[in-house]
Amino acid sequence: MGHAPFLRRPVVDSSLEKDIVHMGVSPKDMGYKEIIEKVKDEERNVFSVKLTDVLLEAKDGAAVPSSLAKKILYKWQGDQLSSDEGLKYLLKAAMKADAERSKAILDEMGLGGD
Repeated sequence: MGHAPFLRRPVVDSSLEKDIVHMGVSPKDMGYKEIIEKVKDEERNVFSVKLTDVLLEAKDGAAVPSSLAKKILYKWQGDQLSSDEGLKYLLKAAMKADAERSKAILDEMGLGGD
């Protein structure tokens, strides 16, 4: 007996897309999700730019796992860094690269950096 075609996994062309297809939300992400939900629509782009700056200027950028960097690049390619997922990935990476500066941005934007 064969499997029904609708039960097959989607065909994925690039390794970047494979990483995205196999992502799951872990309990650790819940804190990030709650923070992102507080970001006002009109502030999303500003927040994404600030977090991107943290990543680009961080001395400890190597602390960001390549899998997370790929997720950010994927969202950037689709102009989705200001989406919920895009902001979550940026925040997660920024916290790894420079937690102190990331927390200062959260405080500055009234999102709770403590």
